[in-house]
Amino acid sequence: MKKHIKILALVFGLIPLYFYSQQGNYKYNNFGNRSILLSGNVTGSVSDIGLVFYNPSRLTELSKNGFAFNAEAFQLSTLRLTVLEEETLLNNTSFGGVPSMAGGTVKLFGEHFAYSFISRRKTDIGLSTNSKDITKNILDIFPDTQNYNFKAALNNKIKDNWYGLTWAKKLSEQLSIGISVFGSLFKYESSSDLSHTIKYNEEEQEEVAYYLMHEAFKQTSCGFNIKIGATYKIKNIDLGINLNVPYLELYSDGEFFYNQITSGVGNGFDTFYDYNYKKLTSKKKEPLGISIGTGIPLKKSKIHLNIDFVSGLSNYQRISISEIDIGAATPTAVIFNEARKAVFNFGIGGEIFLNDKFTTYFGFSSDFNAFKSNELLFNLTTSNANDMYVGTDFFHYSGGINMEMNWASIVMGITYASGSSKIQNPFRLNLSGIDFTDTQNSMLSSERWQFIVGLEIPFLNNKIKA
Repeated sequence: MKKHIKILALVFGLIPLYFYSQQGNYKYNNFGNRSILLSGNVTGSVSDIGLVFYNPSRLTELSKNGFAFNAEAFQLSTLRLTVLEEETLLNNTSFGGVPSMAGGTVKLFGEHFAYSFISRRKTDIGLSTNSKDITKNILDIFPDTQNYNFKAALNNKIKDNWYGLTWAKKLSEQLSIGISVFGSLFKYESSSDLSHTIKYNEEEQEEVAYYLMHEAFKQTSCGFNIKIGATYKIKNIDLGINLNVPYLELYSDGEFFYNQITSGVGNGFDTFYDYNYKKLTSKKKEPLGISIGTGIPLKKSKIHLNIDFVSGLSNYQRISISEIDIGAATPTAVIFNEARKAVFNFGIGGEIFLNDKFTTYFGFSSDFNAFKSNELLFNLTTSNANDMYVGTDFFHYSGGINMEMNWASIVMGITYASGSSKIQNPFRLNLSGIDFTDTQNSMLSSERWQFIVGLEIPFLNNKIKA
């Protein structure tokens, strides 16, 4: 039964790892109506409210004040886990809302200001499965099994909301500077539950064997994200640079829960472990980042180019958890570490002017995952403490159209992202003739379609300059 538990724990343990690892994909979510359709390649040329995120100095280039928001944004995501390059263990498709933003620009006392709310990251998934199939693995341990019930459930939530103020100033006709300060509220919680119930005959008497494992953690962090930008004009070419200051954490808290019950197995194998840790030392880190971009006009159209660099993070503990006793020869370490490597990303976008009413957009960008290790499975279901690295490199494609109306600007478009990564299996199993070892790789692949409708409403019949 324990071997059966391990392979199921692999499938369900990988899911929170996968969604968390997207925090190492720095361009996975883009913001601002036209900026989304340009795949975020707008450091030197952003022309919508997304400037608060990509380059706050571009605020001085907006000739009119206004309010903008992503009116509707939905995504269709597919996640597939294939083991031994032949057997698909998980194929999940979901449809729901995506992280978005809202904000506006104002001019007070001759200075340029903007306010914004950004749903930086948003994940809320619940997966469950159950089975009553009596397999060979069960019969090997309990030959007289009559009934069997297996249940597994996973819940994973990540919420990272930013509340920002932006200021910008034009120092000369060519040079502008700006700064965005975002207060951040980050919450991450995940839980995994596995249970097996077996009814069997033992010496002509009915017996019930039961196994339960529950793992959960919570992490909360409050702090500041700061972006400092500058724009310089050379004739009609816009050049921009944006500095992402490392995350400044003001408050943090962590919790960890573990419960394991084995009952009815006999021969001294019944167990009960229950751990509840609160007020744990916790850390959240985001590294230094630098983006450089340019906007090159081609008559009334424009090409957008971007290069992004994000530095790495040395290995550190996200939550500090004491060792626990779960029946091993020595106490079991509960590992919640993270390390990131430095990454470069690049991209290109374009806007094609059709007429005064319509402009089309397209974009492409790389999105390389920065994680070197992210041990969030706790490794309690394995026989060793190997790293569980689940990080995917994505490539993003986007396209859409901007329609200029008398009362507003409407942006509609679509984005597509795909990527896959090999996963080294963390333990050796031999189930029903399948040699499942730590030298064999599984494949985790993902596809995402986003459908975007954005709206920009000017104040006093004045539009934000596109």
